[in-house]
Amino acid sequence: MDFTKRIYAFVTFLLCFTFILPQNVHGEEDKETEFRITILKTSGEPQVGMILKINGRSDKYLSNEQGVITFQYKIDKSYNRLANIYFPGDETKAATSFVLKETETSKTIYLDSQEDIASFKQNNKTVTIEGFVKDSSQKPIQGAIISIQGTGRKVLSDEIGLFRIEADYNHPITIRAERMENRSLNITTFLQHPDEPYTVIMYRKNSTRIYSVVEEMPEYPGGMKAFVNYLKRKLVYPPQAKKENLEGVVAVQFVVEKDGRITSPTVVRSLRADMDSAALTAIRNMPNWIPAREHGMRVRCKYSVPVQFKIERPKPAPKKTPLATDTIAAPKDSLGTDSLATDSLKKIVLPGDSLLKDSLRIKPDSLLQRGDSLLLRPDSLTALNDSLVVSNDSIAVQPTTDQPADKPKKRNIFVRFFRWLFGIKDQN
Repeated sequence: MDFTKRIYAFVTFLLCFTFILPQNVHGEEDKETEFRITILKTSGEPQVGMILKINGRSDKYLSNEQGVITFQYKIDKSYNRLANIYFPGDETKAATSFVLKETETSKTIYLDSQEDIASFKQNNKTVTIEGFVKDSSQKPIQGAIISIQGTGRKVLSDEIGLFRIEADYNHPITIRAERMENRSLNITTFLQHPDEPYTVIMYRKNSTRIYSVVEEMPEYPGGMKAFVNYLKRKLVYPPQAKKENLEGVVAVQFVVEKDGRITSPTVVRSLRADMDSAALTAIRNMPNWIPAREHGMRVRCKYSVPVQFKIERPKPAPKKTPLATDTIAAPKDSLGTDSLATDSLKKIVLPGDSLLKDSLRIKPDSLLQRGDSLLLRPDSLTALNDSLVVSNDSIAVQPTTDQPADKPKKRNIFVRFFRWLFGIKDQN
């Protein structure tokens, strides 16, 4: 009895787990989070008609007259979903993007269109910006001078490195500190993070630090395509390596100095000594590069490039396409003549009983064809009037001679004999 009760209780538990619990879980999964995104100009005016799209979804949400976009979205904790904001009429490039999080359901974003910026510049509109001035070790710098060039407006950073100043779109913002490299920024840099002060990092003058990754990496003048063209012109292929058909890539690392000079080139992936040496020579002789920048300041930066050795082989000559006139060939055993009379022969009988299409045929029951008579000889065939003469396997066209219609035609003795033998009467 106790065993039966235990089985009944276990079955009841399974039923509850199967039907009741999944409904609760399903209800939790279907719960959507409501977001409220406010989009404003830096002047505080609302941006109307802004478009918000979530990656992977086709829905669009527009900002109202207050610049507010409200929507609901179910957060999936297994991956992050990105929301993109576009200006009206331009959905090709997002003005800004952010990750949808349950902890950030309310957000204020400041965005200015090109028309807004042009208007701000024209009206010389000012915006209050805030920032911290710190050194490379994140230590606050007190007494740094922050000025708006060309306006006379300037302030000093306080004991925690904080400053606040009225800036505009027409003049750069300059930060100076003792024994530090000067920094020059524009207002957009500060407006990208309007909710918190922007941190400006200052570096000591004549700093020897070499960076590996910076905001703006160094670049060959004209880009990598121009660099490849430079190697094609200046890289000297070692004769022995070329003779041995040796090809490959040598990787060279070097330092781009603040003034763009190339220093300390070293081979980080080798082929063989003569090819490594040729690659280093080409790199040393390069023109100055565009230097790297970190926080708007020129810095020294390491950079690596591949130097490819590839033997240029001549391309095979393109096959000549024959012209139509080159493809015309005379038919085999054809008749070649320079010119033909108006009534020239068009029907030809070839030797060996071979006949062309529409050629002259001899009736099996008669050697005589009315009209132009045929005279048969052992070594030739002759047709009178527009006559055809075949002699020694040769064909020639002979001119015709006009004869009176009533003049009797001469008969060959052999023709007369055969006519007499077979009893053929002369109809003439």
